[in-house]
Amino acid sequence: MAQDKETLILEVARKHFVQKGYAATRTQDIADEAGINKALLHYYFRSKEKLYHEITVRILDTILPRFAKALATEGTFWERLEVIVTSYVDLFQEQPDIPFFIMSELSQKQARFVEELKKRSHHFPAVQGFVLSMHQEMEAGNIRKLPPAQLMLNIMGMTVFPFIAKPIFCTVFEFSDNDFSTLMEERKDIIMNFLKAALKND
Repeated sequence: MAQDKETLILEVARKHFVQKGYAATRTQDIADEAGINKALLHYYFRSKEKLYHEITVRILDTILPRFAKALATEGTFWERLEVIVTSYVDLFQEQPDIPFFIMSELSQKQARFVEELKKRSHHFPAVQGFVLSMHQEMEAGNIRKLPPAQLMLNIMGMTVFPFIAKPIFCTVFEFSDNDFSTLMEERKDIIMNFLKAALKND
C-alpha cells in the first residue's frame, strides 16, 4: 500500500514538474491531486527538492540501461543502428514526457543532472563500443567517414525532437495521439533509410 502511494506521488509530481517546471510546481498541488495531505507527501519525500531528485534518478535509471543495451547489441553495423533507432522511438512512445523532463532538468538544474549522469558512467562503455564498430566500418570502406558524435547527434535529433515538437505538429496537421503514434512507428524505417543513404559508401 505504501509503495502504491509512493508511486502515485511520483507520477503526479512528474506530470506537474514537466508541465510547470520546478519553480512553479507546488507540493500542495501535488498532494491535492494525489489525494493525500501535504504532511504525508513530506513523510515520503521530505521536500520538493528531494521529490524532484527522485524523479530525475528514476528517469536516468530507466533510459540509460535501455540505451546501453541497444548500443551493445550484437550483429552487423546496420542491425545495431536499427536497434538504437527503434529503442529511442519505442521509449519515447511509452514515456513521451521524458524529453520534456530532461529539458527542464538541463535548463534549471544542469550541474546536478550531469553529476547524476556521471554516477552512471558504467553505462558509457556501450557508447564507446558502438563508436569502435563505426570506426571499423569506416576503415573497411563500408560506410562514409563521419565523426561518430555527429551520427549520435543526428539519431538523437531525428528521434527525440518529434516528441518535443508534438504539441505544435499535431495542432498544425490536426493529428490525434493515435495518428502521431502511427507516424512515429513509420518514422523508424524513414530514419534508417535516411541514415543508410547518408552513410553507405556506394
